Amino acid sequence: MTINKNEYQKEEKYLENIKKLADLCISNVNVQIDKQKKEIFEIKQYIWNDCKSLSDLEYGNLLNDTDAKVNWTNSRIKQMIKYQHIKQNPYFGRIDFKTEDEVIKVYVGIYGFNYENCNYIFDWRAPISNLFYDYGIGKAKYEAPIGTINGDIILRRQYKIENGTIERIIESEININDEMLQEVLSNNSSDKMKNIVTTIQKEQNEIIRDTSNKYMIIQGVAGSGKTSVALHRIAYLLYKEKNLSYSNILIFSPNDIFTEYISDVLPELGERNVLNTTFNDLLEQYLKKFAKIEKFSGFLERVYEKNTKPNYIFYRHELDYFIQDYIKGHIFHKNINLGKEIFNKFELNDLLLNKYRKLPLMERISNLAEYLCNRLNVSIRKNKRKIENLIISELGISLNPVSIFLEFLKVKRIEKEIINKIDYEDLEYIIYIYFELNGYPYNSNIKHVVVDEAQDYSELQFYILRKCFEKAYFTILGDVNQAINPYCQYKSLEGLSDVFSDGYKYIELNNTYRSSPEILDYSNTILGIKNIKSIRSSNGIPVKHYNNNETIDEILKNIQYIYEHGFKNVAIITKNSAETNKVYNKLIKKHTKYNFTKNMIKKDCVSIMPSYLAKGLEFDGVIIYNDINNMYNDEEKKLYYVAITRAQHVLFVYNN
Repeated sequence: MTINKNEYQKEEKYLENIKKLADLCISNVNVQIDKQKKEIFEIKQYIWNDCKSLSDLEYGNLLNDTDAKVNWTNSRIKQMIKYQHIKQNPYFGRIDFKTEDEVIKVYVGIYGFNYENCNYIFDWRAPISNLFYDYGIGKAKYEAPIGTINGDIILRRQYKIENGTIERIIESEININDEMLQEVLSNNSSDKMKNIVTTIQKEQNEIIRDTSNKYMIIQGVAGSGKTSVALHRIAYLLYKEKNLSYSNILIFSPNDIFTEYISDVLPELGERNVLNTTFNDLLEQYLKKFAKIEKFSGFLERVYEKNTKPNYIFYRHELDYFIQDYIKGHIFHKNINLGKEIFNKFELNDLLLNKYRKLPLMERISNLAEYLCNRLNVSIRKNKRKIENLIISELGISLNPVSIFLEFLKVKRIEKEIINKIDYEDLEYIIYIYFELNGYPYNSNIKHVVVDEAQDYSELQFYILRKCFEKAYFTILGDVNQAINPYCQYKSLEGLSDVFSDGYKYIELNNTYRSSPEILDYSNTILGIKNIKSIRSSNGIPVKHYNNNETIDEILKNIQYIYEHGFKNVAIITKNSAETNKVYNKLIKKHTKYNFTKNMIKKDCVSIMPSYLAKGLEFDGVIIYNDINNMYNDEEKKLYYVAITRAQHVLFVYNN
């Protein structure tokens, strides 16, 4: 519902006042920055001219003073950027909240804005801003530092403000107006993921603001916004937890393309990007001295090009039994002579197997070496390493987890060679053996871990991650319908509760904001899904099918069709990398007006990539291509589902 002329003029007046105050703040900060720059220059000039006459203490104090002024100046520059943003796009929502004592006008924006102790705009993460996301007109409450504040929402508005000008105001009784949401959803996609702060839905807001559960497990259908929710949750935690910084949060991404794709969201929300890695990269530092590690993408390439299938999957208890037997099978068989001392093998075995039994094997050996140093009355620092090597030699223990894993396979009567490279499907077993024998690394700096595409991690991988980040909170996101790792097939991600049993919360998101109803109806038929709802309005563009192998000219017509309908972000998704290379090479030889890029997203380019690299991405228009003699089979239907659910507005399908 639009508002009357008088109310509209009041809103314009409020906006103009915000812009004037922001200008004042910008002017003040500029004066401060210029003053600091001048002082920094003068200190540096003084150091340069008088460095020979300065004592070390004076020189150090001047450098520290310079660093402090530089840091202060950088913080003011960030503040100025914030004020400039407020001038252009200050807020997107308003509620009037009536309590027993007063009516509070709450304008909600990405940044809070306070001037002379008056809150003109509230940060979207502030406790009172929660009212905007969770309530419509009527009774409402929020949790403030002093306790629960009850009242009534008597007015609710949404704004579209661009370049400091109001373009639209909608007054609604519900929490997020459908008209505004549909307008946002109808916008073209981008080469980077955008924030969803203006349209966060109630079920998403619940996840973002939850701080009571140590482990959050979120099953979200394709396009449900689960990755966006995780990133906004990070921004919320950085706002709420004052002792939490960007360096305390680690995201596990499926690949580098995805990492780059999400890299703008946190900066748009006023926060620095947090740490980012993959499961491979985390563990490579421990195993690279033994062998190279196959990347997850290389593993998928091998699985789906050569049709290799899992021929063994082991449970943790199987490895535990083997490790116990392995340790018991490597004991002292004779006494050890050190100097004039003789150490009885029975005493040594008792220490190894009983006294130190709760420790990993290498820590047992370390403790035993210290014990022997003390008995010999020699320096631990100088002699410990030498005695450790002697113990390892006497026990006949291998320090190579790859070799130990191959022994495990022999016990299981499985023949395999690992010469130069560890296959991805073996990585979790080898690193588990390594950590169980050497001890898990302890990283107290990481306080929150986010794992995206969780359906492609095994329970053992999650156990390893939990042990590596034992004190950290976890946010785990995935979709069992998009599982493309044949070694990991969950009926539900709630099955991870066995790993995260103490204090987990499981949530399902079944609304998709990505695909049109036409595309969603088609994708649902692939897996026989019935409980997913498209929030988008229909655009009237049906899914189009082609069955032929001479497709390059037809693909070019598809691209033209997508562009002519006002869409800009286009992808050709193939089944594997061989087809990606084939299509890419054929298209660039055509010397068309279009630009193409392979295995990456680039502005104003048509992206061409295999299905397993497209996970988590989205495009205005998608062209699904695979050779007519290489169609997706029944075992690959989830891979196909991943490919087609990347499309927002337009979907063309070849040879299926």
